[in-house]
Amino acid sequence: MSSFCEDRDILVMEPIAFLGGGFDTAGQLVSGNDGVLSGTTFISACSDFVSAGITPGMVLCTTTTIPTEGSAWEIVSVDSATMLTVSILRANSDDSPVPPPAGSELSFYVRTFASRITTTSASLAEKLRTLAEAMGVSSADFVDSRQLRTTTVAGVLAGVFLARADNGRPQDANWIKADYYRNEFINSQNQLRLAVDINGDGTAESTRTLGNVTLRRV
Repeated sequence: MSSFCEDRDILVMEPIAFLGGGFDTAGQLVSGNDGVLSGTTFISACSDFVSAGITPGMVLCTTTTIPTEGSAWEIVSVDSATMLTVSILRANSDDSPVPPPAGSELSFYVRTFASRITTTSASLAEKLRTLAEAMGVSSADFVDSRQLRTTTVAGVLAGVFLARADNGRPQDANWIKADYYRNEFINSQNQLRLAVDINGDGTAESTRTLGNVTLRRV
């Protein structure tokens, strides 16, 4: 089963999750201070992006002197061990990369919420599987949809802010955001609709309320 969203989708909703302090850095895959941005090319001669496990859809953050005032760019491709193609966040991941402002001697890091994305995706997939199994459709047949992606992001962010609010006061903004995204996660799930296209002709033969999750049998 593939994940239902990427780090870039989380960046759309909450840039602070990548740029803010106090977040779990266990998912920080690489960092350095020799970054060079030119056009859509980011180079760090001292890094090994391949060995670090960097993949398209992750987020590169660059800073100068104040980390919390940094910038976040989506990673379009990993071109070599020391080179990435990056972009200002695009409306659609299929759009052409948009060059960020040039810079050199940049401090940088790549932080990912891949673990939470995988866990949340698996939870949603299990709920969908339970609903779909009577129709003879497996979770391997799930295809992407904006509604499913948004639902997954809400679930991930609920967990992210809940962890950040550990021992926080009830008025803590992290508790407020955790509660907001938890409610969004629940409401989004209730709005999902399971549409089954048995013969692959693009028309759903049956639907179940679960937004627009489309399953296809091949």
